[in-house]
Amino acid sequence: MAGLISLARKTMLTARDMMATEKEHGKEPEARRFKLSRGVICLLIGVIACLAIALSRWRNSNIQARWQQYARQPDSAGSVLFDRSFALQIEAFCGDCHGTPGAENYPRDAWHAKVRRGYEYYARSGRTDLHPPPLHQTVAYYRSLAPERIVLPQPPEAQTSPGVTFVTQPVHLHYKTDVQPGIANLRWADLEQAGNPVLLACDMRRGDISAWDLRDPEPRPRILAQLDNPCHVEPCDLDGDRLIDLVVADLGSVRAGDHDRGRVVWLRRRQEPGDYETIVIMAGLGRVANVQPVDIDGDGDLDLIVAEFGYYKTGKIALLRNTAAAGDRPQFQLEVVDPRPGASHIAVHDLNDDGRPDFLALVSQEHEWLATFLNQGKDPFHRHTIWAAPDNTFGLTGFQLVDLNQDGSVDILFTNGDTFDDQYVKPSHGVQWLENLGDQQFAYRRLTDLPGAHCARAGDFDLDGDLDVLAVSWLHDQPYPVSAVSEPMASIVYLEQTAAGTFARHTLEVGFPCHATLEVADFDNDGDLDFAVGWQLSQKWRDLPLITVWWNQTRSPPGLSQTAPSASVFPR
Repeated sequence: MAGLISLARKTMLTARDMMATEKEHGKEPEARRFKLSRGVICLLIGVIACLAIALSRWRNSNIQARWQQYARQPDSAGSVLFDRSFALQIEAFCGDCHGTPGAENYPRDAWHAKVRRGYEYYARSGRTDLHPPPLHQTVAYYRSLAPERIVLPQPPEAQTSPGVTFVTQPVHLHYKTDVQPGIANLRWADLEQAGNPVLLACDMRRGDISAWDLRDPEPRPRILAQLDNPCHVEPCDLDGDRLIDLVVADLGSVRAGDHDRGRVVWLRRRQEPGDYETIVIMAGLGRVANVQPVDIDGDGDLDLIVAEFGYYKTGKIALLRNTAAAGDRPQFQLEVVDPRPGASHIAVHDLNDDGRPDFLALVSQEHEWLATFLNQGKDPFHRHTIWAAPDNTFGLTGFQLVDLNQDGSVDILFTNGDTFDDQYVKPSHGVQWLENLGDQQFAYRRLTDLPGAHCARAGDFDLDGDLDVLAVSWLHDQPYPVSAVSEPMASIVYLEQTAAGTFARHTLEVGFPCHATLEVADFDNDGDLDFAVGWQLSQKWRDLPLITVWWNQTRSPPGLSQTAPSASVFPR
């Protein structure tokens, strides 16, 4: 284009110069001699300019088309530019200790940062036994397979109304605070063993553990303890005095990081109801996410299984073995069961029916697996991975042991939707079921897609004899890609089991997902299951509740309205 414009300028200047020269010599320019009039010159310049613009547009469109063809041309080995041997190098390096990352989980423009982060992890690990491909080639490989933009699945809603309705009741603090709620765990428990359970709540931001009497029309919190960042609470009689104590997993920080501020805390019940002594059982740990009491060695006292999530350099699954003599205050000795970081959830159960308590653990971070730890008596636990995610970005967030199909075998209901590692919402987020086939074999069943899925619980909410599923979601305050979360999203989903293994989806709440936990129980003792969700809020939202109780109207207690919303809308 520059050449054509230059030619036009030269033509115009040449004609002007020739006419000016003739005028200097007293001659009139002769149109017949030059055969160029001003009109012809203008016409010629216009034609040349149009040709230049057309050529420029053609060249730009051609370059763009060729680039798009290069960028979007995948094949089974990755791209026409990468043969199978290079794909195998990628799998060998990126999938050595976890599933190979899937290119479909991030948009194309995110892969340079993702690959660089993976190489940095390897460098920090101190390992030298692998052979990393050149970083720029790995980036090009993933970019060649990745979509230009992420499109989240849109699961269909049921065409019929659910067989259950709910009335919502927001529960507030009743006092002003500058710290927004961060409810990490809810637990329905009878602390006094008198038939009057309360809802326990762990606030990982404010640091308090509170008890709520939901029989009160306007429940108010009773603060049981003030800790650092409590993440999980479990009732038990730890010292055998027939009073219900609480053991607490204390993260030590809200944000993920390597430190030694994590703790296991014992809230020892004194004689007066609601009066607890705070005793630190174990300090100096990484971020402790879960703790479960169990008599693992059959000696008559309670030991503790600890999920220390940690971060990169810290974290493990540990057994705190109670070594105290009978009648003495519990004393614990730490034994490492699994040294890898990322453990967030533990459930105790006799998984092989041998009469000894085993446990199931969920480990995320870069590992992303569910494993059984079988109690071998005096020998160490036998670990068996029953399911591993297809890649290390799956984002496991929680599970429940439940016989979902009621065949007599314990299944696993679990969620994935973590956006706090990299802020990305992924198409793989959702709710799934591992059906127990026997002999430590499980069949994977996808139940629904749910961005940010964080917790799922099963129960017969509509009283039709089978188990349904409730699931809640929680997203980072600034999730990516922005285009994928520009509209209100499902934050509470009810999956109604309409036939054996078939679930119809009903979205109960839409907005910006802010629920990390839920609890299911018959709060009002009327014969049907209610549920409560905790709120995880930032400074974006004000005057929202700490907890919302969803009262089941299948067998409605007196005094509550029979009208229920079809879908509540909360913060956007």
